[in-house]
Amino acid sequence: MKGGGRLRPKASKQDDSIMGTNNSSIVSKRSVERLYYPNEPHFFRYFVKKPQRRAPLINRGYWLRMKAIDHVVSQFLKETTEKKKIIVNLGCGYDPLPWQSWARYPEASRDVTFVDIDYKDLVIRKRDMVQQTSELNSVLKNPQFPEDGDVLLRSEQYLQVGCDLRDLTRLEKFFSSEFDLSNSVVFCTAEVSIAYMDVETSDALIKWIGSLPYSRFCLLEQLLPGGPSHPFAKTMLAHFDKLQTPLRPVLAYPTTQDQENRFKKAGWADVRARNLWELWGSLDFLSSEERMQLDEIEPFDEWEEFALFGCHYTLLEASNVHLTTNQPHNTATTASDSSAKLDSQVASFNGKMVYTESAKSNGIRRFGASLSVKGENGCPDLKGNFGGMGVNNRLGSIDIFTSVSQGGSTSPGPTLRVKPETRMCHTLTEIGDCGSLLVGGRSSPDKAFADCWLYSKLSHTWERVDDIPVARYRHSASTLDDGSVLVTGGKKDSKTVLSDTYLWNRQTGWRECLPEQDGKPLVFGALMISDVTSTALKTNGFLVGGMSTDGRVSTDLWSWELNKYPRELSIRWTCHSEADKARNPYMHRFGACWTQHDEKSLVVGGIIPGNLIPEHAEIVALDTERETGRLETYSTNVERCDTRPLLIGHSITTSGRSLLVMGGGAVCFSFGTFWNKGCYTILPTEEDGGNLHALDKQATGGSEPWSCLNTVDSESSHPPKISSRFSPLENEKPREPITIGRKKISSWVDFAAILSSAEPIILEGLDIGSCTDLWTNSYLVTVHRANEDRMDFVSKNFQYVTKDFGNFIESIEKGEKLYLRSLAVGKPSELPADISRDFPEISGDFHLPPQLAAVEENQHSSPLRISGPVSMWLHYDVMSNVLCQIRGQKRLLLFPPGDVEYFDFAAGASSSSVDAFGDLTGSKAAASHPHEANLNPGDILFLPSLWLHTAKPLDGVSVSVNVFFRGLQHGYAAGKDVYGNRDLQAYEKGRQDIVKLSKMFENLPPDIRKFYLLRLADELDQKARSS
Repeated sequence: MKGGGRLRPKASKQDDSIMGTNNSSIVSKRSVERLYYPNEPHFFRYFVKKPQRRAPLINRGYWLRMKAIDHVVSQFLKETTEKKKIIVNLGCGYDPLPWQSWARYPEASRDVTFVDIDYKDLVIRKRDMVQQTSELNSVLKNPQFPEDGDVLLRSEQYLQVGCDLRDLTRLEKFFSSEFDLSNSVVFCTAEVSIAYMDVETSDALIKWIGSLPYSRFCLLEQLLPGGPSHPFAKTMLAHFDKLQTPLRPVLAYPTTQDQENRFKKAGWADVRARNLWELWGSLDFLSSEERMQLDEIEPFDEWEEFALFGCHYTLLEASNVHLTTNQPHNTATTASDSSAKLDSQVASFNGKMVYTESAKSNGIRRFGASLSVKGENGCPDLKGNFGGMGVNNRLGSIDIFTSVSQGGSTSPGPTLRVKPETRMCHTLTEIGDCGSLLVGGRSSPDKAFADCWLYSKLSHTWERVDDIPVARYRHSASTLDDGSVLVTGGKKDSKTVLSDTYLWNRQTGWRECLPEQDGKPLVFGALMISDVTSTALKTNGFLVGGMSTDGRVSTDLWSWELNKYPRELSIRWTCHSEADKARNPYMHRFGACWTQHDEKSLVVGGIIPGNLIPEHAEIVALDTERETGRLETYSTNVERCDTRPLLIGHSITTSGRSLLVMGGGAVCFSFGTFWNKGCYTILPTEEDGGNLHALDKQATGGSEPWSCLNTVDSESSHPPKISSRFSPLENEKPREPITIGRKKISSWVDFAAILSSAEPIILEGLDIGSCTDLWTNSYLVTVHRANEDRMDFVSKNFQYVTKDFGNFIESIEKGEKLYLRSLAVGKPSELPADISRDFPEISGDFHLPPQLAAVEENQHSSPLRISGPVSMWLHYDVMSNVLCQIRGQKRLLLFPPGDVEYFDFAAGASSSSVDAFGDLTGSKAAASHPHEANLNPGDILFLPSLWLHTAKPLDGVSVSVNVFFRGLQHGYAAGKDVYGNRDLQAYEKGRQDIVKLSKMFENLPPDIRKFYLLRLADELDQKARSS
């Protein structure tokens, strides 16, 4: 929004912040308009000068918001009445609702008056845009643009009004003077607008509108169905607090029931509220075909996050007179109904949740999969979480988890020389002592994997096994008693849902299980559960939940029977009755995890149809009733910890009688990403409390929390480089660093000679401006506060953090390990950093000396760097640069480009995780050739391209400016290179050629393929070393 008008000066700053939310929302709506509405006129285009394509989650979320408002508005427009229709957009922002209605529903809108109301400053800007845009003003009948008064644009069918929504006296005066209210129906819509008002003033506005003779209300705003402590709600509330636009009514009216009561208390006769996730699945709102058509527009697989968003927004429709139209009843099961069913069951599991936060950002990933890792020296097994999505990219590593008492002494530290490509949404199924079978997964929603790998617990290695015949992700997998793995369903790409079933075992590989009848499930992301009553020839189980082809969580419950005949496999699917489905509402989930526990299946997290899973039902138990064979849902009694997990994208496993929850998190719409930053252990308690299975108290006594020990093999998803070129001795000491020389130069000719030598050198005695004297902490803070900007910096774990600049300086003065690398103001993802543009107040204090004219003429970027006592990671830059030290002392270690083979740089990566300042004895890096530079204020270090380097300050605060410059006429990476760290085009093309070359050998036996690929690798290595 959007919002109201002017209360000066006290509310001025917050009103400006509220108006600022409009700028972000219309960019998102313009993104939706461009993609999702190609066949109708576009009106947001006139209010968004620089469109941006939003992420699929944001696009679909805003599409749903826009569709919800349009749905209610169109119904009102199409109603038959003799009264005058007036549609009022409260807190309209730049929304072009009138123009959209005239274009979509020309006949129904013919005699309707549209009114836009918002802050006067905002409406003036909107009026000016309309006045200057012929495509907008040409449809207005007799438009006038008054300079005085609240009405800023007047035409026969449209009014723009600048009025504070909190000022009911002015609103009443406007409506009574403009309209014959006794013969009019006033329809008001408020899309996330009165959400920023105080509870009392927003309630007063709702009550006043309800007091009009004939009025309707359409409200779309936030909910807190799981309370303010729910991770999504917590992230959402923090986002709006940070924008200085706190959400107030949502704390008073957190649920749809609360919102309905709010309106009823204000005197509204008919009230109906639904959250957007329920609305999405309602057939009176969208048909299955309409939902499926959305998948044709852009690839989408953020279903859990979309559901979380939808559950936290409500669409409320209200009328102050009873309507004769029969609205369909809410068919989604409510949380209160479901909780009553669960509470009536005897708890099948009693436990206590314990949270252990991980150190050094270990364990942060979502949509990975769990596996068991063999402990060394007779120690108990460890647990792992493989693959998934990390903070910045997909991962190919394994987080290792251990019990607290085992500590760090039992980590196997597996060396995975060949391992699967990075992926997410895959399955890893335990098959006893053999290890775990990895099946499928994806990179993007349209790139599924067919490769399958066997992870060995004993040797800590991956072995490639037969590919599954059809690539898939979000499939269902279950292990059988004989060590086989059954896989069904999933998605082949963003538009194709699979229904086939395959069985894998070590001897026969993959075999298709042919269906014995026509009816079979067509879902992805379902739970496939094996029944413990299975026999040698027949295996039984259930398939529960999942997502259907039309984007709704399936409420179907399927049982299956696998017949393992000698020559063929067949599977019989049976869909259970509607009564069985309705009896267990929390059984039907998408994106949940399950594990076997005490002959039951514990189901954890995920999403359900129409609602947010209440906290008490996030973990339930499924069990087969022996007499009827039906699958039943049982409650669990888990005492929660203070740090609430977000049970989305998580992985689970068991250790003894304990349940472990690893990883997890979600993108919380446009509000930020929430991560589970530790391990949750659910320890069984000794009280049986009438449990169906009494706990083994002796086993329970040894239960203890688990935590993330470390992350192994986090560098590469490809076979490692050939290591026979060097074999450092076990105790080989690294070389002593070579001290980089110092030099004084007097002209650009001297610097040209340095460029030609391509060796690092410290230049001293050059004039870089008054910055070496002026840039004290207090000076930088004072100057920066004058601009009221906020700065982004990138930490070593690549998380972007926003921090007030003054607080940042205070923090590093106290010795906190913080690092700032400036980004381009306003367009950090589009433009490289430029100190003269990004910091105009201080840029005059710094300049390059005339001797470095070649640098200035070919400049790419000039980021400002400020750091406390923290080391920069080892990396290389494709462009040469000069590092100008302004304050403090800094030590750098540099290594020549030829040393790249010693530091485990992943393919396509420019950074290494090797600690070059640490002890390199016995490692490959011991054979490297280190150089050392110690910089003082005023020194300039010339860093040639591709020299590996790392840095750390020697005392207090370090301030410096990097100036990167191009040294090649051509050959740099195509397209944008904001940070100047993209590798050369030739290298990127070479990597693509390696993939093509490797595929040429795919159809050969493994030993022959390996033989010839090693020969080619040797030939390439010889060419590199002889050049």
